[in-house]
Formats: sequence, structure tokens, C-alpha cells
Amino acid sequence: MNQFTASLWGDEAFSAVLSMKSIPEIISIIARDTSPPLYNISEHLWFGLFGTGEVAVRALSFLYYLIAVFFVYKIGKYFWDKKTAALSAALTFLNPFFFVYAFEGRMYSLLAAGVTASMYFFIRKKWVGYVLATAVALYSHHFALFAVFIQFLWFVKEYFWGKRKTAIQIFKSFALVGILYSPWLIPLYSQTRMVGGGFWLGTPTLKDLGRLLLIYLNVGLFALILRRWEKNLGKSLFLVAWFLGPILLTWGISQKFQSIFFDRYLLYTIPPAMILAASERRKISPVAIFIALVVFFSADLYYFTHPIKRPFRELATYVKEVKKGDDYLINWNSAAHHLWEAKYYGIPAPLFIPEGTKLPFYVGKRKRFLVPSKSSG
Repeated sequence: MNQFTASLWGDEAFSAVLSMKSIPEIISIIARDTSPPLYNISEHLWFGLFGTGEVAVRALSFLYYLIAVFFVYKIGKYFWDKKTAALSAALTFLNPFFFVYAFEGRMYSLLAAGVTASMYFFIRKKWVGYVLATAVALYSHHFALFAVFIQFLWFVKEYFWGKRKTAIQIFKSFALVGILYSPWLIPLYSQTRMVGGGFWLGTPTLKDLGRLLLIYLNVGLFALILRRWEKNLGKSLFLVAWFLGPILLTWGISQKFQSIFFDRYLLYTIPPAMILAASERRKISPVAIFIALVVFFSADLYYFTHPIKRPFRELATYVKEVKKGDDYLINWNSAAHHLWEAKYYGIPAPLFIPEGTKLPFYVGKRKRFLVPSKSSG
């Protein structure tokens, strides 16, 4: 048993069940959830080639993960050199928190790939690639907007204190991204209103902010401390803005409005932190980086070979083997129906509601159901 073959859990199963539907159905359904549709559309196409099993689900996320690491390498090489690029890619690939989502059948590794590619094309001034990569990021998760905001700040800097010609090219690229994203503006508005009406996240504290930074950096923090920060200040500042900007923005927003501060939504800020840790090294820095890589690898190896997700596949197999005729299955814990695991693994798991009205296919993280107000009394 490993992370590729572990049973799916609720959100993964929801995504898989949704992705088995037609593309028009996927778009229609997810517009009433809280995310854009690209991950599920890509998973739908992937299922057509490789089937719908757990390995196929995880392999798609792992592919996106590798793409993110590839663009980390490209950024490290462009900003510094091949050695820095290789160390940056290794630290990113093995970062324990980042590694977890390499095997999560959700949109997070696609988001990281899209944002990292977007940043690479942005700094290289390759505008066609930038427009496409940014559209991918935005159609993966709404938090990509915070990465675009960091790029907008760079546009402002370029316009007033840099090269006006480059700023105009950036502005044109922003306009093209806006055109590509415009079909999702109405669903974005609806989804934002839904989240604003009440979400499950609590207001984050300074302790939560510090905790997030620590779990992202882990022992890589020592390499950051040892870094020669006075060198290549412009490059370093760009990476710091990419790393800290979205984190501080979402933390600040969550203080005044509905909380949106959540670690996995900000996963794409780990790559710039790892590039920073690998670059502008002092003589002692390789020791800190080597220790970080050893610790990261050890943690990842244990995680990969010791899945912690509940063995729902085995439960489904057992139920199918022992269930006879009209036997009823009773869920003793009404707070955890495990509807999507049951659907994915083919266990009958009906929800009985008044007057037999059919529940809509309308779920997601909040597991919301629309139930008729009248009782069947």
C-alpha cells in the first residue's frame, strides 16, 4: 500500500464522481460549488485514457506536481545557474507539505503548476506562454488571483520606475488573460457570494500565520537564514513577494471578512521559498541544504509508504461480499455519511428526504444539501 493505491477520501471521491460526468455537466455542477472547472475537465479526459481507479486519480495530480517542479528548475536556472536550479527543484519536490498534495486527487497540484509556469513566463517576458499558464492557474483555483495581484504590483513598478515598454506588454497580457477568464466571472461572483455567506474556516491568528510559514519552510528555514540576502536584491524581492504576498493578503482579508486563510489553498507559495533557500548560498549553506534534503526525504518516504486515509475500498469490498438480498446498510454516524466515498466505490448509500424529492448533485467541501422545507408528516 502506498499513496498511489490508498483509498480515496471525501473530497477526492467527490471530484472523481463529478469528473465521470460529461463536460457540460461538470461545468454546470461545479459552478454551484466553490471552484473553477479545469481540474475536473482534465480529470474527465484523463479518465477516458487511463480509467477511474485510485492510481489514475493520483497519477494525474503527480503529473501536475512534476510540471510545477520543472518550472521551479527553469526559474532557478534563469535567475541563477544550473546548480541552484537543481537544488531548488530538489527542495521543492521533497518539501514535505508540498509532497502530500502530489498524491491528492484535487486541484492543488494543478494550481501550483499553473502559478509556477505563469511566474516563469512572466519573468522571461514570454507573453503567449504567460497568458496560457495564467489562464490555467485561474481556472484551477480562485487563489491564483493573489498570484496575479503580485504580478500586477510588478507591473506598477515597471510602469513607474522601470521599462515602460515592458509594462505595456504586461498590460496587454493582463487584458488577454481577462478575456480568457471572462466566461467564469459570473460563476466567480456567485461562488464568492456563497463563501461570503458563511464558510467553515475560522479567523486565523498570528499563531496560525506563523504555523503556516513553519510547515511550509520546515528545516529549509535554516538555509533561508544563512542566505546572502544582499545579493541580487531584485530577484530575491520578486520571490519574497510571490512567497509572502498571497499568504499575508489572505491572512489580512480573513481578519475583516469571511476567513479564506487555509494552508493548501496557498500551496503555490512553497516553490519561491525553496528557490530562495537554494540560492545565494554561503560556504556553510550546502550543509543546511543537505540536512533539509535528508529530513525531507525521510519524511516523504514514510508518508508515501504509510497512507493514513481510511481504507474505504476494503470496506466496500467487504460490504459487497457479505450483503445479501434486501439487507439494509445503516450508517450509525449521521455526521459523517461518507456519501462520495460510497458513490465512488459503488456502495448504495441513499439519503432519505421528505416526499422523496431528489437531492441535487450539489456538494463540495461544505457538503451542502438542499432539503425541502416541508415535512412529509
